[in-house]
Amino acid sequence: MPLLALVACVSCTSGPASSGAGGTAPEIIRIWPGRAPGTEGWTGPEQSADVELPNIGKVHIITNVTVPTVTVFRPPAGKANGTAVVVVPGGAFRALPWDLDGIETARWLTRRGITAFVLKYRVRPPGSGDPPDRSFDDFARRTAAARELAVDDAEQAMRLVRSRATGLGIAPDRIGMIGFSAGAMTTAILADSSDPAVRPNFAASLYGALLKTGPSPSAAPLFIVAAQDDPQAPPERSSEMFERWTSAKLPAELHIYERGGHGFAFRPKQVPADKWTEAFEAWLTSRGYIPAAKR
Repeated sequence: MPLLALVACVSCTSGPASSGAGGTAPEIIRIWPGRAPGTEGWTGPEQSADVELPNIGKVHIITNVTVPTVTVFRPPAGKANGTAVVVVPGGAFRALPWDLDGIETARWLTRRGITAFVLKYRVRPPGSGDPPDRSFDDFARRTAAARELAVDDAEQAMRLVRSRATGLGIAPDRIGMIGFSAGAMTTAILADSSDPAVRPNFAASLYGALLKTGPSPSAAPLFIVAAQDDPQAPPERSSEMFERWTSAKLPAELHIYERGGHGFAFRPKQVPADKWTEAFEAWLTSRGYIPAAKR
């Protein structure tokens, strides 16, 4: 993944990572009551830097996350509709493109009355001796342990948000999840979870993949986006995911665009994939998670 080639740049600028948002600082909630289980020995400050990603632009990258949190972004006063979405950034399970996948997603959601919870899950930079990935399957095998941490943190975030729904002003049965790349892999796993406490009510997967058979009959409705020219996450994996949901007679919608590459998120690039946000808004509206626009 190209992002991995740039993760080394993050270590050049260390220290607490900013939220990247101007104005009043959003609320940040630690998702675990103590040290996150399984990484109690992880230490050191978060590291962050602004790096230039090919065909995407400047991105604020965060790594060495040892204290997972959710950052709460609320809709403008009087605009909240009770729907919430946990946002899971990508970054190859080694870093988080915090503004590209996180803050910019939250802003899009809040403008539509949705409360956003951007998940900062545990990540660490790759080791200097890690071999290069020759395929997507190589990447999946190499990052299995890191992926388990991301899933654990995403599950805990869902538990926390759902258990505090009343105080957060959201409906416990209107909590979705959207993930990008590595975050999409995490999201797809939770969408097929057997535990209703951590399974989102709806889910969106952008240029990711489900790594096991399924889904179960209780899997969440799924919105899937990919690009035919994605050099990192094969679009066939998104098609397979759609076919699995369809074979199980579960709701799913698939959009594969001719051009878009990898990592387009909510940033327009003057390519066909720019239109995915319109389709996503229509899907959310059709399922009642945002109100239909008045004619």
